[in-house]
Amino acid sequence: MPQTKLLIIDDEEDYASALAERLNLRNFEAAAVYEAKEALAAVEINHPDVILLDLCMPGMEAKDMIKAIKSVAPEVEIIIVSGHALPAAEIKQTALVKPIEIKELIEKINKAVLKKQGAL
Repeated sequence: MPQTKLLIIDDEEDYASALAERLNLRNFEAAAVYEAKEALAAVEINHPDVILLDLCMPGMEAKDMIKAIKSVAPEVEIIIVSGHALPAAEIKQTALVKPIEIKELIEKINKAVLKKQGAL
C-alpha cells in the first residue's frame, strides 16, 4: 500500500517541520510549507492526499486558500488546524485545535484518506 502523502501548510515553521517529521516517522510521506504562495505550488507538484491547513495564514484567508487548493486539486482532503477556537459554523472540513494529539491527528488523516477513496 502506498504511503499517504501529506502537505502541512502552516506559517509556524518550527511546528510544521516538527509535525512533518513526526508523521514521516509514522510511515506517512509528509512535507511542510510556510507561505500561501508556496503552498499552492506544492499542491500542484506533490499531489497530496491530505492537507493540514492552518486556519490563520498570512497572505490569504483560509476560505480563499481552500478554494485555490480545490481549483488545482479537487480530490484532496483538507483538515483545518488552528491555534484558536474554530468558528464551527463557517468550517465544513474536518478541524483540529492545536496542540494536537498525534493519535487523534492520525485518526483524522486516516478518515480523510478513506473519504477520498470513497470508503466513507
